[in-house]
Amino acid sequence: MKILSLTSIVTATVIGFLNLPINNLSAKAQTPNFFCGKIGATPATIANQQGKNIPIILWGANNYFAQSGEDALTRCTRVSGILSTQKRNGYRNITVSISKNGQPIICAAIGGSCRLLYQVPRGQNPQQAQQELLRRVVNPQPNLPPINIY
Repeated sequence: MKILSLTSIVTATVIGFLNLPINNLSAKAQTPNFFCGKIGATPATIANQQGKNIPIILWGANNYFAQSGEDALTRCTRVSGILSTQKRNGYRNITVSISKNGQPIICAAIGGSCRLLYQVPRGQNPQQAQQELLRRVVNPQPNLPPINIY
């Protein structure tokens, strides 16, 4: 009797280990990919999750990035790439910082520097802005409006 129950335990354990890779693959399949597309004529960082395209950030102003020399489409492309890279570490490096001109920014800490994602809109709490971005990139929801950068 004891041998039968030991065999059952070993069998159940082996089956459990065999199911681990399958569960991990399905979790990875649900992780969104980010790309720069357009909503109308406006560049947008878009999450593609399970075949659905969900706008995350709308890049509405071409002159918003005059200091960096990037237009909205260039910034959209660059930020979409950064978000795709950041998903590997669970977005832990997306943080709040202060720009050289004293404005709060959302950035990705990479190799000792903070790569600008966007400047926090005036009147918005920087930590709340960070949390709103993380909420949208970790689990994109079609019913959440995108963040408007204008």
